Amino acid sequence: MKTHILFPTVWLGAVLFAGTAGAAVPDRPPEDTGVPMTRPEESMAVNLTDYYHGSTFVQLADGRILQASNSRFCTSDDGGLTWSAPHSCKDVNGDPVGGPGTGLVKLAGQGIGLVAIKRAPDKGPGTDGAARQGSYCAFWRSEDEGRTWQAPIAVTPPGPGTACLQDVLLRTASGRIILPVDNYIGQRIGPDNRKPPSDGKLVRNQWVSTSAHFFDPHFSSVAVYYSDDEGRTWQRNRDGDLFILLDWNSGYNFVSEPSVAEVRPGRLLMILRNGLGRLFQAWSDDNGETWTRPEPTSLAATTTPAKIRQLPTGDLLIVWNQESEDEVRAGYNRTRLSSAISRNGGSIWEFFQNIESLLPGTRVEPGPIRPVRAEEIYSDPGHPAAERDPRYVKTVEAHGRWAYPSVFVMKDRVIVAYTYGTFEDEPDKARQYVTSTRPGKKINQKQKVLPLKWFYGGKEPAKNPQFKDALAPAKP
Repeated sequence: MKTHILFPTVWLGAVLFAGTAGAAVPDRPPEDTGVPMTRPEESMAVNLTDYYHGSTFVQLADGRILQASNSRFCTSDDGGLTWSAPHSCKDVNGDPVGGPGTGLVKLAGQGIGLVAIKRAPDKGPGTDGAARQGSYCAFWRSEDEGRTWQAPIAVTPPGPGTACLQDVLLRTASGRIILPVDNYIGQRIGPDNRKPPSDGKLVRNQWVSTSAHFFDPHFSSVAVYYSDDEGRTWQRNRDGDLFILLDWNSGYNFVSEPSVAEVRPGRLLMILRNGLGRLFQAWSDDNGETWTRPEPTSLAATTTPAKIRQLPTGDLLIVWNQESEDEVRAGYNRTRLSSAISRNGGSIWEFFQNIESLLPGTRVEPGPIRPVRAEEIYSDPGHPAAERDPRYVKTVEAHGRWAYPSVFVMKDRVIVAYTYGTFEDEPDKARQYVTSTRPGKKINQKQKVLPLKWFYGGKEPAKNPQFKDALAPAKP
């Protein structure tokens, strides 16, 4: 069975990030560049796993943490520093528990709920010409903290490509369970009736993919399902699918892979993936039953999902891929995973830091609201090559990809799990492999355990006294 590899904090500071250790080290630059991480010496632990972007977490009654990833489960009795070997679970019918898009939530008593994506048995992948045809979200219940599981029930009806992102189940202050989902529709061909181009770059003179659905011709919208009876029955939000509308009857843009946090009782904030160079947001003031139209945030982003959480302080934490328009055009999408804190309920963001980064800088100002894609693209043999801006087409010596964060908040620490891969040369053959496909131990996820104060610049959390005067007249 696959087991976790643990690299303790002292090893990180002494070996991986030599020369960028603590504040007392004299060779630290005046400004932390955030490469490969902001203040890595504060990390409590780093776990390397093969859980990809499947991880989700819940705390048990005795303080242990249960982690699920697709159909594997493990536990930690030391706050996420180390983990047991993974095991699988079956429901009362003998069928596997879990699947893609796994999410855990605490129920009443010793109850635990789990959501994952299933596919209708009569619908295979791609049947009827549609993507994810027949997929739906299902919910399993355990009344004994995951030791036994009931058979799943359908949350969403089987239909045209409904799916949920991993680790997005939310239980609000009222006890309501919130599940945001996306619906994926459309043809597989582009506007010219051809297959989409490939985007990539030369790393040490060999081509690697930098794909991130930049040329995905499908459309996706978002809906929210909620349950007021511990996951036994579910209802859909009352005001229809969410998508971006930049003009009255044109300028439609997709949103997908949403994450939701409760800002205060009954008021929810949703963060949405899209391809317009920044994260978008939607708000609900009735505990998820209706939502505003998605609108822009001030957070620069490539087309990847984010995770938003409320911290024990009441502040909001967001973790996302933060890249500028120029960086995305140069093929550096998914190479800076950042965090930020909002102490005013979601409009002002502070404490920009990097959890993992190939790029210097911890805060990026977004560009104009418009589609942002990699510049270096390729068509199939037999088709003309596209014109490319040479400013963004370069051969590089190193490249990696990290994205799809899962975020678990505890009283004094936060676990951030995310996909992780770098490109390595084979010693005797003219080819590269991603670390997720390396011979032997397969590694495609990194989990970092960080103290809560790391997200506040390494200091104890506090309120910002400037906010009480933010809307007041200026004073001398």
